[in-house]
Amino acid sequence: MAVTGTNFVRFTRHGLQAIRRSWAKTGDRFEVRRQALKLRFWDERHLHVAGMLFDHTYESIKGLPHLGIYELRLDDEIGGQSNIRVVFFDPPPDWRPVVGETRPLRVVWVLEALPKRRNDWTTNDLTRFRASRLLIQKRFYGR
Repeated sequence: MAVTGTNFVRFTRHGLQAIRRSWAKTGDRFEVRRQALKLRFWDERHLHVAGMLFDHTYESIKGLPHLGIYELRLDDEIGGQSNIRVVFFDPPPDWRPVVGETRPLRVVWVLEALPKRRNDWTTNDLTRFRASRLLIQKRFYGR
């Protein structure tokens, strides 16, 4: 099967483990993953209606301005959970991968997928997202 889209979508290890807490069934976890893989067209978002990435909306997390961390809102109910958010990191274009890491496409990192139960992100959530970004920066971009 050929690679489609303009980006390679990669989940962090923590992000994959966090999905297990909210969705016990494998089919539900794969449905969340399938929805998150729509981010492979992230660089084409300007070609679509403002704020829409196909059938989902997204926005930058307000508590983390200028860090490139966004939330993709899934309107579907998956495994009895609703109000689902896929938190992802879009690295700046000037970041170049370290020598050993070669990908044919630019990487968009999925940090977590979780049902959001309150309007705002907690301080712990923001700290966790910031730490995941820092870990990706150090490990994969050598910065």
